[in-house]
Amino acid sequence: MNRSELAQNVDTIVIVMMENRSFDHVLGHLRHPQHGNRPDVDGIEDTGNPAYLNPSTDGVGIAPSFVDDAPFESDLPHDKPAVASQLAYAPVTGSFLMNGFVQAFENEFHTSVDNPPVMGLLTPQSLPTTGALAAQYTVCDRWFACLPTSTAPNRLMSMCGDTDIDETGTLLPDQTTVYDWLLRHGVRWRVYAAGLPFLTLMKRLAPLLLTSHFRRLGELKDDVLNDPADQWPQVIFIEPDYYDCPIHFQPPCDNHAPLAMAPGEAFLGQVYARLTSNPDRWARTVLIVTYDEHGGFFDHVPPLALKYRNPQAGVSFDSTGPRVPTIVAGPFAPRGVSHTALDNTSILQLLAERFGSPGETYSSTVVGRAATMASVSAVLSATGANTAVALVGSAAPPGNGGPSQQGNANLRAAFDGAVQNLVSQHQAEALAKYPELRGYTGG
Repeated sequence: MNRSELAQNVDTIVIVMMENRSFDHVLGHLRHPQHGNRPDVDGIEDTGNPAYLNPSTDGVGIAPSFVDDAPFESDLPHDKPAVASQLAYAPVTGSFLMNGFVQAFENEFHTSVDNPPVMGLLTPQSLPTTGALAAQYTVCDRWFACLPTSTAPNRLMSMCGDTDIDETGTLLPDQTTVYDWLLRHGVRWRVYAAGLPFLTLMKRLAPLLLTSHFRRLGELKDDVLNDPADQWPQVIFIEPDYYDCPIHFQPPCDNHAPLAMAPGEAFLGQVYARLTSNPDRWARTVLIVTYDEHGGFFDHVPPLALKYRNPQAGVSFDSTGPRVPTIVAGPFAPRGVSHTALDNTSILQLLAERFGSPGETYSSTVVGRAATMASVSAVLSATGANTAVALVGSAAPPGNGGPSQQGNANLRAAFDGAVQNLVSQHQAEALAKYPELRGYTGG
């Protein structure tokens, strides 16, 4: 779609960003003869392909294998050093071998197992929502994590177009966000969150969190059916309840290991059902379901050699991260697959094309990436007419079978600090909007 077609056809863009899974782990099965038989998708056709072997520290080659969905014993390594090991860059050939996933896992936990979880591939039986969306809409098999590192820098790239950090630490730095861009452009927007929004971690945004821009996920059901046209948002961010947040409004459902996928599948199914419950609004909606980064899971496709430099913050990367599972859904998302190179800054490009001035771009950094990464508009078709609603299967309720231990200690500490700041600075408003915080903080 070009800018004119976007303006004529698309009223609302919805973004759902889940946590920490790779493309092959979630959607690689689509190419396999027994689990999808879709040769159009760049997935795993033969688990015995020698190119997929990842050597263990004792020299045994470990192949990817199909597994059932289940909780893990712990989170998986996916910080900056671990991702570098996983990608296994070979200076002699100037290529990424993509065979360091097993060794990164073994180095993290100082153990060797026959079937390391990093090499697991899910099957359709474990994906009642994602599988249905993949069958009905556009699978993007060249959608990469923005950076080869962990959650926080990738989410900042996704929500700001830049990052001032290269690793997940404590509170997020105060950066200009997509919320600021939308406010400047007079675009109606909301965040519907199953728990605390991720950018609670950015101290500057605390007052904004307490406005009507941020709503509970349960409010989406009534809003999509009853909001007047001049109040219904043009951009919607829908967030799960994050596993690494110590305060939960419901059992966590973001798909972050060690969680199983079932809670996230149920969450996505609920979101999709609510968005499609108003056919007139759904007819003019684009839904993007993506992930922030790969979470340490195997993917066989090398990242793109796309440099990112932020000299003021000392942040430097020479490639993207691995692929992440992404589906673009809605009437303008053709059924099939797109091989177009994309990442989460492609969403920012789409927002600028749809809601910016003629010819306006999102930011200088996003423009620089656009030489490699296309806009999501490249996936959309004004004549797609993909009007059928996907038949989403049943999934376990959110939180069913989830583990009890926390994953990333840095993120947990960051959320702790963010909540303390929110309540101390805005106690009455914060506890009125999020009464769950009262018991946690002693307010």
